[in-house]
Amino acid sequence: MRYVYVALPARPHDVPDDEWTPQPTAEAVAAVADAIRELHKRGLAVCGGYACGVFEQAKHWLGDAETLLAPYEDPVGLAALLDRIVEWKASIYGAYAEAGCDIVWMGDDLGTQRSLVMSPADYRRWYRPRHRQIVEHIRSRQPGVRIAFHCCGHVTPLVGDLIEIGIDILEAVQAETMDIAGLKREFGRDICFWGGVGAQSVLARTTPEQVADGVRETLRTMAPGGGYIAAPCHTLTEEVPWEAVVAYHEAVRQYGAYPIA
Repeated sequence: MRYVYVALPARPHDVPDDEWTPQPTAEAVAAVADAIRELHKRGLAVCGGYACGVFEQAKHWLGDAETLLAPYEDPVGLAALLDRIVEWKASIYGAYAEAGCDIVWMGDDLGTQRSLVMSPADYRRWYRPRHRQIVEHIRSRQPGVRIAFHCCGHVTPLVGDLIEIGIDILEAVQAETMDIAGLKREFGRDICFWGGVGAQSVLARTTPEQVADGVRETLRTMAPGGGYIAAPCHTLTEEVPWEAVVAYHEAVRQYGAYPIA
Protein backbone atom coordinates (compact mmCIF):
# COMPACT_ATOMS: atom_id res chain seq x y z
CA MET A 1 0.00 0.00 0.00
CA ARG A 2 1.09 3.58 -0.66
CA TYR A 3 -0.42 6.79 0.73
CA VAL A 4 0.03 10.45 -0.07
CA TYR A 5 0.74 12.37 3.12
CA VAL A 6 -1.89 15.01 3.44
CA ALA A 7 -3.07 13.71 6.78
CA LEU A 8 -3.17 10.14 7.99
CA PRO A 9 -6.72 9.05 8.75
CA ALA A 10 -7.65 7.73 12.17
CA ARG A 11 -7.53 4.34 10.50
CA PRO A 12 -5.85 3.54 7.14
CA HIS A 13 -8.81 3.53 4.77
CA ASP A 14 -7.77 0.41 2.87
CA VAL A 15 -7.38 -1.81 5.95
CA PRO A 16 -10.23 -4.37 6.19
CA ASP A 17 -12.43 -4.27 9.28
CA ASP A 18 -11.28 -7.70 10.44
CA GLU A 19 -7.63 -6.59 10.34
CA TRP A 20 -8.07 -3.35 12.25
CA THR A 21 -7.11 -3.97 15.87
CA PRO A 22 -8.95 -7.23 16.64
CA GLN A 23 -9.07 -7.82 20.39
CA PRO A 24 -8.45 -11.12 22.21
CA THR A 25 -11.70 -12.69 23.32
CA ALA A 26 -12.33 -13.97 26.84
CA GLU A 27 -12.76 -17.46 25.41
CA ALA A 28 -9.38 -17.32 23.66
CA VAL A 29 -7.61 -16.10 26.81
CA ALA A 30 -9.23 -18.88 28.85
CA ALA A 31 -8.13 -21.51 26.33
CA VAL A 32 -4.56 -20.23 26.42
CA ALA A 33 -4.63 -20.21 30.23
CA ASP A 34 -5.70 -23.87 30.23
CA ALA A 35 -2.85 -24.77 27.88
CA ILE A 36 -0.35 -22.89 30.04
CA ARG A 37 -1.46 -24.72 33.18
CA GLU A 38 -0.86 -28.04 31.46
CA LEU A 39 2.62 -26.96 30.39
CA HIS A 40 3.40 -25.74 33.90
CA LYS A 41 2.48 -29.19 35.24
CA ARG A 42 5.31 -30.53 33.08
CA GLY A 43 7.77 -28.13 34.68
CA LEU A 44 8.04 -25.91 31.61
CA ALA A 45 8.30 -22.14 31.38
CA VAL A 46 5.88 -20.70 28.83
CA CYS A 47 6.57 -17.88 26.38
CA GLY A 48 3.75 -16.21 24.47
CA GLY A 49 3.72 -16.07 20.69
CA TYR A 50 5.25 -13.09 18.96
CA ALA A 51 2.97 -10.41 17.54
CA CYS A 52 4.55 -7.72 15.38
CA GLY A 53 5.26 -4.40 17.04
CA VAL A 54 4.15 -0.79 16.66
CA PHE A 55 6.66 0.23 13.99
CA GLU A 56 6.23 -3.07 12.15
CA GLN A 57 2.44 -2.69 12.07
CA ALA A 58 2.68 0.88 10.80
CA LYS A 59 5.01 -0.29 8.03
CA HIS A 60 2.62 -3.09 7.13
CA TRP A 61 -0.18 -0.60 6.56
CA LEU A 62 1.68 2.42 5.22
CA GLY A 63 4.89 1.10 3.68
CA ASP A 64 8.49 1.33 4.89
CA ALA A 65 9.45 4.66 3.37
CA GLU A 66 6.13 6.29 4.24
CA THR A 67 6.40 5.27 7.89
CA LEU A 68 9.94 6.65 8.15
CA LEU A 69 8.95 9.92 6.46
CA ALA A 70 5.77 10.41 8.46
CA PRO A 71 7.50 12.06 11.49
CA TYR A 72 8.51 14.88 9.14
CA GLU A 73 5.53 14.99 6.76
CA ASP A 74 2.60 14.32 9.10
CA PRO A 75 3.65 14.03 12.74
CA VAL A 76 0.12 14.59 14.08
CA GLY A 77 -1.39 11.89 11.90
CA LEU A 78 1.42 9.45 12.66
CA ALA A 79 1.08 9.98 16.40
CA ALA A 80 -2.65 9.24 16.23
CA LEU A 81 -2.07 6.07 14.23
CA LEU A 82 0.73 4.82 16.49
CA ASP A 83 -1.32 5.44 19.61
CA ARG A 84 -4.18 3.38 18.18
CA ILE A 85 -1.75 0.57 17.34
CA VAL A 86 -0.36 0.71 20.89
CA GLU A 87 -3.84 0.12 22.31
CA TRP A 88 -4.22 -2.94 20.11
CA LYS A 89 -0.78 -4.42 20.78
CA ALA A 90 -1.04 -3.77 24.51
CA SER A 91 -4.31 -5.72 24.61
CA ILE A 92 -2.67 -8.68 22.84
CA TYR A 93 0.46 -8.75 24.99
CA GLY A 94 -1.57 -8.07 28.12
CA ALA A 95 -3.79 -11.06 27.34
CA TYR A 96 -0.73 -13.34 27.32
CA ALA A 97 0.22 -11.98 30.74
CA GLU A 98 -3.32 -12.47 32.08
CA ALA A 99 -3.34 -16.04 30.79
CA GLY A 100 -0.25 -16.83 32.89
CA CYS A 101 2.67 -16.77 30.46
CA ASP A 102 6.05 -16.61 32.15
CA ILE A 103 7.46 -14.57 29.27
CA VAL A 104 5.57 -12.10 27.09
CA TRP A 105 7.24 -11.61 23.73
CA MET A 106 6.93 -8.16 22.15
CA GLY A 107 9.28 -6.21 19.92
CA ASP A 108 9.90 -4.21 16.76
CA ASP A 109 12.41 -4.63 13.93
CA LEU A 110 14.60 -1.56 14.36
CA GLY A 111 17.93 -2.69 12.87
CA THR A 112 19.55 -3.57 9.57
CA GLN A 113 22.69 -5.64 9.07
CA ARG A 114 24.81 -2.52 9.59
CA SER A 115 22.87 0.13 11.47
CA LEU A 116 19.57 1.17 12.98
CA VAL A 117 16.59 1.69 10.67
CA MET A 118 16.03 5.15 12.17
CA SER A 119 18.09 7.54 14.26
CA PRO A 120 18.24 6.99 18.01
CA ALA A 121 16.55 10.38 18.39
CA ASP A 122 13.62 9.32 16.23
CA TYR A 123 13.29 6.06 18.16
CA ARG A 124 13.30 7.91 21.47
CA ARG A 125 10.70 10.41 20.31
CA TRP A 126 8.27 8.12 18.47
CA TYR A 127 8.64 4.56 19.69
CA ARG A 128 10.37 4.35 23.05
CA PRO A 129 7.48 6.04 24.94
CA ARG A 130 5.02 3.71 23.24
CA HIS A 131 7.09 0.63 24.00
CA ARG A 132 7.26 1.78 27.63
CA GLN A 133 3.48 2.16 27.65
CA ILE A 134 3.08 -1.43 26.43
CA VAL A 135 5.55 -2.73 29.03
CA GLU A 136 3.67 -0.93 31.80
CA HIS A 137 0.37 -2.36 30.59
CA ILE A 138 1.78 -5.91 30.55
CA ARG A 139 3.09 -5.56 34.10
CA SER A 140 -0.23 -4.13 35.26
CA ARG A 141 -1.73 -7.50 34.27
CA GLN A 142 1.02 -9.64 35.85
CA PRO A 143 3.73 -7.79 37.81
CA GLY A 144 6.19 -10.69 37.89
CA VAL A 145 6.12 -11.52 34.19
CA ARG A 146 9.34 -11.37 32.18
CA ILE A 147 9.22 -9.36 28.97
CA ALA A 148 11.26 -10.29 25.89
CA PHE A 149 11.86 -7.82 23.09
CA HIS A 150 12.48 -9.10 19.56
CA CYS A 151 14.65 -6.97 17.31
CA CYS A 152 16.62 -8.18 14.31
CA GLY A 153 19.89 -6.70 13.19
CA HIS A 154 22.12 -4.04 14.72
CA VAL A 155 20.37 -2.64 17.78
CA THR A 156 23.35 -1.98 20.08
CA PRO A 157 22.68 1.80 20.38
CA LEU A 158 19.21 1.10 21.82
CA VAL A 159 19.98 -1.69 24.31
CA GLY A 160 20.28 0.84 27.13
CA ASP A 161 16.90 2.29 26.20
CA LEU A 162 15.28 -1.14 26.26
CA ILE A 163 16.71 -1.81 29.71
CA GLU A 164 15.42 1.54 30.98
CA ILE A 165 11.84 0.90 29.82
CA GLY A 166 11.78 -2.45 31.61
CA ILE A 167 12.72 -5.07 29.02
CA ASP A 168 14.15 -8.23 30.62
CA ILE A 169 15.28 -10.20 27.55
CA LEU A 170 16.69 -9.14 24.17
CA GLU A 171 16.11 -11.48 21.23
CA ALA A 172 17.52 -12.20 18.54
CA VAL A 173 21.10 -10.95 19.23
CA GLN A 174 22.60 -11.38 15.77
CA ALA A 175 26.30 -12.15 16.05
CA GLU A 176 26.81 -11.05 12.44
CA THR A 177 25.63 -7.51 13.22
CA MET A 178 26.67 -6.90 16.83
CA ASP A 179 29.67 -7.51 19.06
CA ILE A 180 28.17 -10.09 21.39
CA ALA A 181 31.17 -10.01 23.73
CA GLY A 182 30.77 -6.26 24.03
CA LEU A 183 27.04 -6.63 24.68
CA LYS A 184 27.71 -9.13 27.45
CA ARG A 185 30.37 -6.92 28.98
CA GLU A 186 28.33 -3.72 28.94
CA PHE A 187 24.78 -4.93 29.52
CA GLY A 188 25.01 -8.52 30.79
CA ARG A 189 24.13 -7.61 34.37
CA ASP A 190 20.98 -5.76 33.35
CA ILE A 191 19.38 -7.81 30.58
CA CYS A 192 19.18 -11.43 29.45
CA PHE A 193 20.31 -12.28 25.91
CA TRP A 194 18.35 -14.80 23.84
CA GLY A 195 20.05 -15.96 20.64
CA GLY A 196 23.61 -15.19 19.65
CA VAL A 197 24.47 -18.30 17.60
CA GLY A 198 24.90 -16.93 14.08
CA ALA A 199 22.32 -18.35 11.70
CA GLN A 200 24.05 -16.79 8.70
CA SER A 201 27.57 -17.67 9.78
CA VAL A 202 27.86 -20.53 12.27
CA LEU A 203 24.84 -22.52 11.08
CA ALA A 204 24.54 -21.78 7.37
CA ARG A 205 28.06 -21.97 6.02
CA THR A 206 30.03 -24.36 8.18
CA THR A 207 30.55 -28.08 8.77
CA PRO A 208 28.94 -29.89 11.74
CA GLU A 209 32.30 -29.73 13.53
CA GLN A 210 32.48 -25.99 12.96
CA VAL A 211 28.90 -25.62 14.18
CA ALA A 212 29.87 -27.33 17.44
CA ASP A 213 32.89 -25.05 17.81
CA GLY A 214 30.75 -21.97 17.09
CA VAL A 215 28.13 -22.98 19.64
CA ARG A 216 30.78 -23.64 22.28
CA GLU A 217 32.44 -20.28 21.63
CA THR A 218 29.11 -18.45 21.85
CA LEU A 219 28.33 -20.18 25.16
CA ARG A 220 31.74 -19.25 26.54
CA THR A 221 31.06 -15.62 25.63
CA MET A 222 27.43 -15.24 26.64
CA ALA A 223 26.71 -17.77 29.40
CA PRO A 224 29.09 -16.83 32.28
CA GLY A 225 27.16 -15.30 35.15
CA GLY A 226 23.80 -16.41 33.75
CA GLY A 227 21.40 -14.25 31.82
CA TYR A 228 21.61 -16.17 28.57
CA ILE A 229 19.14 -18.30 26.59
CA ALA A 230 21.06 -20.38 24.06
CA ALA A 231 19.47 -20.20 20.62
CA PRO A 232 20.16 -19.41 16.98
CA CYS A 233 20.05 -15.68 16.43
CA HIS A 234 16.96 -15.94 14.22
CA THR A 235 14.54 -18.24 12.46
CA LEU A 236 16.44 -20.83 10.45
CA THR A 237 16.06 -20.55 6.68
CA GLU A 238 16.57 -23.03 3.86
CA GLU A 239 20.27 -22.21 3.65
CA VAL A 240 20.82 -23.98 7.00
CA PRO A 241 21.30 -27.70 6.31
CA TRP A 242 19.69 -30.32 8.51
CA GLU A 243 23.14 -31.55 9.57
CA ALA A 244 23.84 -28.14 11.07
CA VAL A 245 20.56 -28.19 13.01
CA VAL A 246 21.45 -31.59 14.48
CA ALA A 247 24.98 -30.45 15.27
CA TYR A 248 23.62 -27.35 17.01
CA HIS A 249 21.32 -29.36 19.29
CA GLU A 250 24.05 -31.85 20.11
CA ALA A 251 26.49 -29.06 20.95
CA VAL A 252 24.01 -27.31 23.25
CA ARG A 253 23.37 -30.60 25.07
CA GLN A 254 27.10 -31.22 25.42
CA TYR A 255 28.32 -27.73 26.35
CA GLY A 256 25.23 -25.86 27.53
CA ALA A 257 25.30 -26.66 31.24
CA TYR A 258 27.02 -24.91 34.10
CA PRO A 259 29.86 -24.66 34.76
CA ILE A 260 30.60 -23.58 31.19
CA ALA A 261 33.75 -25.34 29.96
